[in-house]
Amino acid sequence: MTRCQMIYAGASPYARLDYDLARPEKAVLTVRDADWRWATDYRRLWSTLSLPQLLLPFRTLIFHASYIGWQGKGILFTAPSGTGKSTQAELWRVHRGAEVLNGDKAGVRLDGIPMAHGVPFSGTSGICRNVSLPLKAVVVLSQAPENTIRRLPPSQAVAALCPNVFVDSVVREEWQMALNLLLDLTASVPVYALACTPDERAVETLERAMARDA
Repeated sequence: MTRCQMIYAGASPYARLDYDLARPEKAVLTVRDADWRWATDYRRLWSTLSLPQLLLPFRTLIFHASYIGWQGKGILFTAPSGTGKSTQAELWRVHRGAEVLNGDKAGVRLDGIPMAHGVPFSGTSGICRNVSLPLKAVVVLSQAPENTIRRLPPSQAVAALCPNVFVDSVVREEWQMALNLLLDLTASVPVYALACTPDERAVETLERAMARDA
């Protein structure tokens, strides 16, 4: 399989990745000499490497999520940009002593106990710690004037998580692998839909739900 990276649609590729999902340990990345410094800059290395695609055969998904550690477990807050992922993570740090481990991205490996993992990319937050923890919950956020929460059944949870996973739905094999992993994830880890306010009341709402389902 070949994946080409372009600066914009229609431009000449600056990088080419050749890989085989059946032999994930074998991958070759080729970058044009003229673009090497640009393509390997820390702000662009993420896309140059196509890391989410390379990790799929290792039963690992990369989420657009803020990742916190609390009481020895990992919690992911996932949502589109601007919804309040970093805000909720910071509220847990301030009010519950949680540690913010990544402000924008996190890996989840589904090989035995579902584990959350730090990744070396963090968006604009600059927070990206290499910490792995058993995954306690995934929280799909939306903004609201009052706090409400519900645990999503697996089918709804998969639909809610799909937009926040880094995967190319055009590539059939990769999309199917991602869906299978999401099904495994939602069968074993609580996924909550939290409509929330940007204050401690949101923390209390989620905390009560997790205690109820523990």
